[in-house]
Amino acid sequence: MNLRDALERAGRILDEERMDPTVGYEMPSTVSRTAATPAHPVSLMYQRGRQSRGVREDPEQFQFKSTNFDLLCALLDQLSEQDRPALCASLSSRVLNARSYHPKPGPVLNAGSWRQCSSELPLLPEFLVRRGEKRLFIRALAQASPSPGLTLLLLQLEEMITLNFTLFSDEEYAQLPNAIASVTQIIADLEKRPRPTSTIESNTIHHVRREVPELCDSVNEKCRKARYLYVKGSLLPGMNREVNQDKSTVRTFLERLGFTRLLIESLDEAERLYRTAATPFDQKSSMGHLRSFLEELHLQACTAAHKKFGGRLPTKWGEALRYLRDHNALTSTEEQFAASFYTLISDTGVHPLVAEREYARLMRNMSIEYGLLFLTKLDKLGLN
Repeated sequence: MNLRDALERAGRILDEERMDPTVGYEMPSTVSRTAATPAHPVSLMYQRGRQSRGVREDPEQFQFKSTNFDLLCALLDQLSEQDRPALCASLSSRVLNARSYHPKPGPVLNAGSWRQCSSELPLLPEFLVRRGEKRLFIRALAQASPSPGLTLLLLQLEEMITLNFTLFSDEEYAQLPNAIASVTQIIADLEKRPRPTSTIESNTIHHVRREVPELCDSVNEKCRKARYLYVKGSLLPGMNREVNQDKSTVRTFLERLGFTRLLIESLDEAERLYRTAATPFDQKSSMGHLRSFLEELHLQACTAAHKKFGGRLPTKWGEALRYLRDHNALTSTEEQFAASFYTLISDTGVHPLVAEREYARLMRNMSIEYGLLFLTKLDKLGLN
């Protein structure tokens, strides 16, 4: 697909998102909804923008869902590497457009309040951040135009940090408040503008001036809390925020590259068992899921590679490694590592009656980091 067609289609997707938003977070099927009743998405929605709403230490409890996010990902993946930055830059420019929102029917006095509007802007931080364009997003945020769309964007940013804080690194949390300070100044400068003659426009500016500063304070507080959690994770035993962040990236790759929902749920279940393990038997079950995940990851990768390279489609673990090596998806050294790692998981997690916590942590962390390396290579090869 050429860039011109991609930009036109992206515009249609964002226009639809403005009218009928699809962004949201929900609990994965592996999480007990009974146990998580106080954190139900419906109740979370009413807590948006409140500083008292704490950042969740477990970034896996809620998962982001959006049909139009998936469409934008599919569109980006059809572009050449050199054209992708131009598409992302075009998308981010919507943040600078004061008309990036749609007013819903309602009383004139409520015109301009985020509760009476919808916008495509909440989709943009999710897309840009999850597709590796975090610097681009932070720059665009610092130049945002004041509008109800900006209010909704800040609400979504607050949601992202609250429910999935590992989307940003510790260093990026140090940069975000600078962009928020720019937003605060932009809102303060509204005082210098002439008073609008239109009642609706006047009410819109009133609501933006009232809502945005409180949200800026909330986002800043979430950034502070997230940075504390990174410190906490680096000092307490058994916690590793970088690995947790990489796990989120692995999951995003799996969704974007077209791996099956069952494979993703297998990884989620391994993670759930690891985090909530009450007995060594739970750790053993977690490692069993990791072994299955590793095996199925390579077999499904072969299916994607087969579309491009042809030949005999592998159906077994050893055949899959050889096929991927023969078509340069794995080097010989990586093939040997994957084979040895698979054997190690089998020996320590499947054959013994129970698995020790140290082995469970090692296998979990290595599975995530190897998975990230492997999926990054597949992405660069265009295998999806």
